[in-house]
Amino acid sequence: MNADDIVIYEGRRYRLVHGRILLNWAKPARPMIHHRTGCILCCDVRVTTGPGSPPRHPPNCRNCMAYRGPRPDPCRYCGGTAHFRDDNGRPVHKVCLEQAITAAALAATGDDRLAA
Repeated sequence: MNADDIVIYEGRRYRLVHGRILLNWAKPARPMIHHRTGCILCCDVRVTTGPGSPPRHPPNCRNCMAYRGPRPDPCRYCGGTAHFRDDNGRPVHKVCLEQAITAAALAATGDDRLAA
């Protein structure tokens, strides 16, 4: 590994892999956030329309894919529902955080290896 493959950002060292920072969020280091309401992945709200009918979301359910209103814990970068938090406790997606750190670190060093 070359010295050029290491980038320091906010006092932490990161390794560039093909021009991008890759974070290791192996379990149990980054437990999932389980949202109380509004998340399409964590939803447990179901109703039946009659005996023997399959459970479905109720009309105007905030958990449905069709719901376009605000979701809980939006990612600070893209706004989508996030299931992880960064080291400062802000909700993020791993890929969004990797891209943000890569862009900021490489911009600060004047490096042009930023991955597309």
